[in-house]
Amino acid sequence: TAYFATQPKGILFLEDISEHPYRIERMLLQLFYAGALEGQQAVVLGDFSGYKLSPYDNGYDFEAMLAYLRAVLPLPVLTGLPFGHIERRATLPYGAMAHLRSSPRDLSVTFSEYPTLRR
Repeated sequence: TAYFATQPKGILFLEDISEHPYRIERMLLQLFYAGALEGQQAVVLGDFSGYKLSPYDNGYDFEAMLAYLRAVLPLPVLTGLPFGHIERRATLPYGAMAHLRSSPRDLSVTFSEYPTLRR
């Protein structure tokens, strides 16, 4: 994975707008089969709104795609953390240590050891 540096015990956070569910599935499966998800502890999907299904999608919506990915990928695929192109969103500091907790009803993440600029 020379072109996609993974972080051992990392968490992959993804979000996008106006992407059809089948494209999100394709992207994640490509990362998986390329080995880019090795060592990751979880994938957290943020806001993926703005897409419009067409008759060609045969009802394959975000929930169907999510169920398929959860069945295929060997790591948790979580949703419910508000980040992405939405009005009220969480800030995800790049480079910080993250601790993710999830249950069937709740998802939370805390950050520590955030790198800062020194003067």
